[in-house]
Amino acid sequence: MLSPTTLPLRALLLLLLLLLLCLWPQLTTTASTNSTSKRGLIYIYTSHSSKDDSIFTRSGSPLTWYYNYSPWPTDSLSDDVVEFVPMVHGATNAHEDVATIKTLSNATHVLSFNEPDISSSDGGSNTSPSDAAKAYLDFVAPLREEPYNLKISWPSTSGSASGLTWLSNFNKTCHGLNSTHGCPYDFLATHFYGPFSGLASWLGNLHSLYPDAKVWLTEFAVPDTSATVALAMMDQSLRYLDGLDYLERYSWFGSFRSSDANEWTGDGVSMLDGHGKLTGLGAQYLGGEENGFEKGQTGQGSKNGGVAMRDRRSFSMTMLAVVTNVVLGGRAFF
Repeated sequence: MLSPTTLPLRALLLLLLLLLLCLWPQLTTTASTNSTSKRGLIYIYTSHSSKDDSIFTRSGSPLTWYYNYSPWPTDSLSDDVVEFVPMVHGATNAHEDVATIKTLSNATHVLSFNEPDISSSDGGSNTSPSDAAKAYLDFVAPLREEPYNLKISWPSTSGSASGLTWLSNFNKTCHGLNSTHGCPYDFLATHFYGPFSGLASWLGNLHSLYPDAKVWLTEFAVPDTSATVALAMMDQSLRYLDGLDYLERYSWFGSFRSSDANEWTGDGVSMLDGHGKLTGLGAQYLGGEENGFEKGQTGQGSKNGGVAMRDRRSFSMTMLAVVTNVVLGGRAFF
């Protein structure tokens, strides 16, 4: 028979059990957060990649997808952890890139033509709207059909007036070549470099021109500035982008060491310092301490990525088991 003092204790433990059940989604957020996260990775190979890659896919990472400017997935990043999104980089190699994409078994989306409004020396694919429209209709658009059924983007232009002009001319050419459907697409991909106010304005302008289109922000950062300014811009941008209903995915340009940054972006955008450790910006992009990431952490285990999240889940599961045992009749504690 239960003693009088046991009954109030049982009632208290029952309340604790109910509290744990209510908090369970917050205590085990890693999987559910990842499954709906818009956040992705721009994978840029460097001589340090083999040492640095694993930090981006450690337990607790919010990254759900990546691309690498090519149709070939990166060996060190598993499709089981992050979805690979292939790219048809330019019109001149569209036939070969599409042939490769057709061999991929897990692809669901395809990016097309990287910055065709920008010169090749500056990282663009330097393609006229007319050449791009023809290559798009000949090679890229058929990927939407059976048996591939892939979702494809229009070319990813720069976040500038010239980018909008190029996109408008591309659209006009598409309808000249295909008066019924133009160049069919499933989402727009765009880039932007600059302060948060400019980013919000750019996305709003793009949305007003193409109100029915979903948008992917496949490159963004604030170039040639300090790490402090870049971190502040990222922090404001992430909250905004996560809440923007027409924006499906985004990816920060900076998944490399500060020593590998180019002169135009500067090293303030880098997610890793010169030794391959997370910068404050890199830790923030991976979800910060809440997800088990902090400045100074590496992919080689000097600090255990995701430990805070795993320990929290382990503790909550242990407490749940203990309280359930007591409430449902366990005698070990009396």
